[in-house]
Amino acid sequence: MTNEEIIERLDSRDETALEAIRSLYGKVCMQIAYSVLKNKEDAEEVLSDTLFTVWNNIPPDCPENLGGYVCKICRFKSNEKYRRNTRQMRNSAATVSIEELGECIASADTESYFSEKEVARLLDLFLTSQSAESRSIFVCRYFYNMKYGEIAKYYGIGLSRVKMSVKRTKEKLREFLSKEGY
Repeated sequence: MTNEEIIERLDSRDETALEAIRSLYGKVCMQIAYSVLKNKEDAEEVLSDTLFTVWNNIPPDCPENLGGYVCKICRFKSNEKYRRNTRQMRNSAATVSIEELGECIASADTESYFSEKEVARLLDLFLTSQSAESRSIFVCRYFYNMKYGEIAKYYGIGLSRVKMSVKRTKEKLREFLSKEGY
């Protein structure tokens, strides 16, 4: 089925058009969604949302390039889902693991000195004093557990810059905690 035929079927509200879109563009949409979300179930949800949006937008929209149109919607839906997921993480009681940053704290038995809330409070205080870039990279690394390469790709910066930023921020954190008496 050609793109023009699919659009005609969408205009006439024929649901087989959605099956045709899924067969033609489903794989590339899944790749787009998965590259953003890193979760197969979320990517499948985004694909369904994309098809629903296409169904609701054609008509009145009549794209010249159906593939580009579908992929653009999928990319938007993926980013929207990513923001929603990360917003939920920020608003939850999730905190950075004590063990992840244990090397920044002088004592080997970190749990005896800190509760997770205390660590979160100190981290929050520390991170607000850092540059936006350093803070973002550090949060991606330790809060979202992103790999160095993923962070570099996400921000469009070099891998060595990411590693150096994390290293320097950890050193500053160690110094900050030392001044705080830890």
